[in-house]
Amino acid sequence: MARKKRKAPQLEAWCWYCDRDFEDEKVLLQHQKSKHYRCPQCPRRLNTAGGLSVHLTQVHKAEPDKIENTLPGRDSFQIEIYGMAGIPEKDLAEWKERRAAQKADGNAPTQNKRPRIEKLVLSKEQLRVQLEAHKALMSGKAPIPGLVPYGAAGPFSVPPPALPRFGVPPPNFARPPPTQPPSGYGAAPPHYARDDGREAHKVRASEFF
Repeated sequence: MARKKRKAPQLEAWCWYCDRDFEDEKVLLQHQKSKHYRCPQCPRRLNTAGGLSVHLTQVHKAEPDKIENTLPGRDSFQIEIYGMAGIPEKDLAEWKERRAAQKADGNAPTQNKRPRIEKLVLSKEQLRVQLEAHKALMSGKAPIPGLVPYGAAGPFSVPPPALPRFGVPPPNFARPPPTQPPSGYGAAPPHYARDDGREAHKVRASEFF
């Protein structure tokens, strides 16, 4: 029996600060804490704009300036928003109307795990531009701005040259000249004579004990 394909979750929550839709309010709260209510001076994340303002004032002795990552005109600390609670009624009504119109047309936004990649047919002019950029890249010249071929690797994608193995000198390495052993190296030990006329190396070992 074939498995039923899961439908993409409908986006039922909305962030007033950046005009983004989310699956539910739980995901929206996590988004607000990480993007809009994050302290710019430490890793602390707060739940509301008021909490962030108190944190900046009491902990960092700083004056709250603006909320980060917002649309123009929506970075004020004066509006207290938690999830979808506290959103100005006018803006919330406009969003609901927009969502209702999208559902009626069957174009309600969904949360896709993978971005959709469109397959396009390039024109002759686009192919010519990419071919010139590819030739410039292969010849070692810096590509002309705007002529980077599609899918070309960046300047830092070339792997570094392999290091020589341990004990093997790199190429073009000048070897030092061979050294001569010191004089007398490997020669027989010197010959000494005793006072009694006998050679020292012929004396029995018992005479030394």
